[in-house]
Amino acid sequence: MKLTFPHMGNAYIAVKVLLDTLGLDYYLPPVGSKETMRLGIAYSPEFMCLPFKTVLGDFIQGLNNGADTILFGGGDGQCRMSYYGDLHKEILRGLGYKFNYIHLNFNHISYRDMTEKLGPLLENKKGILVARALTRAVWTVFAVDNLYHIAGKKRCREVKKGSADGIMRDFEKQAQTVKGFRNIRGEILATRKKLRQIETDKNFEPVKIALVGEIFISSEPSTNLEIEKKLGNMGALVYNTMSVSEWILKHCVSFLIPVKRPDKAVEAAQEYLHTDDVGGHGVYTVGNTELLSRGGYDGIIQIYPFTCMPEIIAQTAFSEIQKKHSVPVMTLIVDEMTGEAGYVTRLEAFVDMLRMKKEQTADAEPIAPKP
Repeated sequence: MKLTFPHMGNAYIAVKVLLDTLGLDYYLPPVGSKETMRLGIAYSPEFMCLPFKTVLGDFIQGLNNGADTILFGGGDGQCRMSYYGDLHKEILRGLGYKFNYIHLNFNHISYRDMTEKLGPLLENKKGILVARALTRAVWTVFAVDNLYHIAGKKRCREVKKGSADGIMRDFEKQAQTVKGFRNIRGEILATRKKLRQIETDKNFEPVKIALVGEIFISSEPSTNLEIEKKLGNMGALVYNTMSVSEWILKHCVSFLIPVKRPDKAVEAAQEYLHTDDVGGHGVYTVGNTELLSRGGYDGIIQIYPFTCMPEIIAQTAFSEIQKKHSVPVMTLIVDEMTGEAGYVTRLEAFVDMLRMKKEQTADAEPIAPKP
């Protein structure tokens, strides 16, 4: 048995740790590959969204390189994502591929469901080994996301431009090639140390931008044209509300905890949507935009794939939120035809506008009289 799985942001690093610990063979599709995109576009219906096409391309790459089992995690609900597993399977079988398909529904995950569906992979594996593999994978998710968080804080303030990008580029290269938890952990710790040693301008005050929107596009640099890196190099401190670790917390960890805490983002969205589900992450887009507009952010960017209905619905709430809090919100819609030059121009204009607004607000603040 040889597995393959699709990319979504940096999740592949944790999946590698999981499979390496279990001693399973797998093929890792190329990261950010143009060939992957070409294959996905060629065999997808024209009006399917970019995540669908990218994932299909990853599957084809894996099957072309000896994989016989596909591991895919999705959800259900009003978003078309709930049908993607079945559609991918039908397209691939129509192309003549023969494979086993393991589809995990992360919206309603349980230990029993997971062990049943992963049964063929866990055969003859001791329970303690499975527990160790899951623990290591979860640690890796949060540790890697923390690296990107540190890189983002350093990137917008670094004295020598490109330092954070260079360190993270080296880390990603190593993460794709080394095997085993100890080696990955060593790379994470070494990279963290290098990032913390980057010299920064402590007097520089970056504009704060929050990223909301569809989770795949928000977290996958190959589809969002590396938006976090671009904004950071323009002097913006970026908070991505749709990171892989945030997704794990909301859809896996919280589901397994018997006592449920109220979701602040869902509660905040009720003022505008009056429902807790419009499909996908639409409710979180609205709720996080409301919360972050109150929370001192200078601007918010919504990003989603062309034809994504949940995000189109979420977008309708922004005019009211902007009017209420005076925090600018910009929407970016991407597909395989998105041109980078125009995309960068919009980001530059948005950052410049936020910086001017921040400076004007600071100049307008009254100076307290001396006692």
